[in-house]
Amino acid sequence: MRRLILLVSICITITGFSQTKSTGSTKRILILLDGSGSMIDPWNGTNKWEVAQKLVLKTIDSIQKTDPDVQIGLRVFGHQSPRAAHNCEDSKLEVPIGFNSLPAIKSAFKRITPQGYTPIAYSLFVAAGDFISTEGTNSIILITDGIENCDGDPCASSTILRDKKITLKPFIIGVGLKESDKKSFECVGSFYDADDETTFSNAMSIVISQALNITTTQVNLIDGFGLPTEKDIELTFYDSFSGEIRYNFVHTLNYQNQPDTLFLNPIGKYNIIAHTTPIVELNNVELTPGKHNIIGIDVPQGNLQILEGNGTTFSEKQATIRSNTTGEIIYVENFNTKHKFIADTYDIDILTLPRLHYENYLIKAGVENKIDVPLPGTLNISSRENRIYSIYTNTNGKLEKIYEATLSGAGAAEAVQLLPGDYIIFSRSNVKKTSANTKESEISIKSSKSSILKL
Repeated sequence: MRRLILLVSICITITGFSQTKSTGSTKRILILLDGSGSMIDPWNGTNKWEVAQKLVLKTIDSIQKTDPDVQIGLRVFGHQSPRAAHNCEDSKLEVPIGFNSLPAIKSAFKRITPQGYTPIAYSLFVAAGDFISTEGTNSIILITDGIENCDGDPCASSTILRDKKITLKPFIIGVGLKESDKKSFECVGSFYDADDETTFSNAMSIVISQALNITTTQVNLIDGFGLPTEKDIELTFYDSFSGEIRYNFVHTLNYQNQPDTLFLNPIGKYNIIAHTTPIVELNNVELTPGKHNIIGIDVPQGNLQILEGNGTTFSEKQATIRSNTTGEIIYVENFNTKHKFIADTYDIDILTLPRLHYENYLIKAGVENKIDVPLPGTLNISSRENRIYSIYTNTNGKLEKIYEATLSGAGAAEAVQLLPGDYIIFSRSNVKKTSANTKESEISIKSSKSSILKL
């Protein structure tokens, strides 16, 4: 004996902050009812078709009492062709989605006699065209007494409806199902088990409540201490199926110092980008309709300051912050500024002369990470003739060139800012082009001091 199954797919678009009607908050529900031959099998002293009609009418009555402006329609499958015909495209919109459709649905029940196959996947697929718009609230309630027997894939049809933002992931209420049958619906939606009319009624109440209540979302941006205190971070919500941008928010804490509440459409899945440095991504996020959803994203941040001298004066110098795994430049930071980074290790190049390199520099969460760079000194270098020159450092006997230039013309001069330290300068006449004209000079540079070198 096949058993009665109720699949409920509710899809909600939030346009107001209460259950009262708001502009543009149209609510549409399509009842997708199994009219196959097995629906007239005996069940609990009656038959499944009679029970299904009772539940459908009770559901419609409950919904319309909660919100009389809801639009409801009826599509039936498996009722137009006899079972022997094996018709797997037997599906018909009996009552178009509209206002006050309960009398028409009652009338449709009187002329329908269950007799055919159970094309669940096909009916879900064509039901998408029964909704005149994807704006507002579009819901599908599927009632069937068994599993698909037309070799269709209800899971795939459900996914298509969800990905295209037509319906939400279905709620499933199974009546008297075997454990093996329950598992077959795990890919379709959330499962509610009902062994009798009382438990079924309770499950239906939960479903209707979630369909009519507002869906709220709270994004907790978790700091380095496991607390939701990070704020002022831009968040982008992408549709995970189409990739389109659905929402942009600048995250904040409310007057109670709690993460602010967002009102999001719970249809489909989201990929969330937190625009930290570097970005943090959370993919395939699903919301539970009619509930307060809490999404946690780990974004522990620490400030990095690169200070030159006392750090109070403007400097045109910069530092590049790179990923220490890919080498990609993540950010370019000006001296004497402050910027937040996700707590991690980075490779930092400070663009002074000579360059300073910090490999695997750990930026700690919740603290001020500081790199102090001494104030440079100025090398005033001049020549009476056209000369080329290069500046070198000597580290443990190894020379490294950090700068090169040409002094063109008699009396040419240049001012070069260098970090405090000892330097070697090689120069050669650009007029008398022989290697023997090479000249070697040494000079010591001190912070905020000027040094003169005549070549």
